[in-house]
Parts: sequence; C-alpha cells; structure tokens
Amino acid sequence: MPKTSQTLEYNKETGQITSCEYDEGFLVSSNDITTAVMTLALEKLYDDYGLDIGDEVVITKKKSLDKVTKFQVKK
Repeated sequence: MPKTSQTLEYNKETGQITSCEYDEGFLVSSNDITTAVMTLALEKLYDDYGLDIGDEVVITKKKSLDKVTKFQVKK
C-alpha cells in the first residue's frame, strides 16, 4: 500500500500557503490556498472579537518575542 500524506506548508520567500500531497515522499500536487486561508482567518478573527464591518484590527510583532504575535483590536 502506498504511503501518502497531506501537508499545509508556508513558504516565507513567496508568501504562499500551499496544500501539498506526497506519495512515497514525492510531491504529487501542490495548490495555492493563501487567499482562502487568509479570508477564513480574518473572518474567524472578526467573529471571535465581535467586530463589525469598518472595525480595525492592528497586528504587531515585537522583536523580543520571536514567535509571539500580538493582536490589538480598535473599536
């Protein structure tokens, strides 16, 4: 039975998020899903914070916190 796997990958150089399928370690297909992922993430963010159309979300990343992103919600 072939060993297949699916992954979500982010390429920092291109800024693309891709859905990839591998068979026996070889890439079979790769689909750019950047727009879909970003749209869903923003919809969820707005829903989670109870924001309306026109509300602003400011995202900042502090250098001292390598992997932590801070979300600031302005109403």
